[in-house]
Amino acid sequence: MHKRPKLLMFLFVLMTLTAMMAVPVLAQMGQSVLSPVRCGTKLVQVGKDTKDSVLAKCGEPHYRYPGRRGGGEVWSYNRGSGRFSGVAKFTGNMLTSIEVTGYGFPEPSRN
Repeated sequence: MHKRPKLLMFLFVLMTLTAMMAVPVLAQMGQSVLSPVRCGTKLVQVGKDTKDSVLAKCGEPHYRYPGRRGGGEVWSYNRGSGRFSGVAKFTGNMLTSIEVTGYGFPEPSRN
């Protein structure tokens, strides 16, 4: 007779705990960043840095995707295992967005 309120309370607690664990992960993954992002000891900032300054601060990207009609160039950075990685988007020569994609991965060995 009193099992229903206990079951509802259990489900409420379970859903709350699940949400509390998922929110930090979701907030970091795929997050568009307007504040400066660190490349080594240098800071890169949307609206202030150009392709040349990003290259000087972060080095050569892991991949470069040329822009399509109406779209800008996209650079993908893998900064290595345990370090943040991301995608830098450019319109013309100016850095227009940075997306944090999570932690990098080690390069596969080429034997």
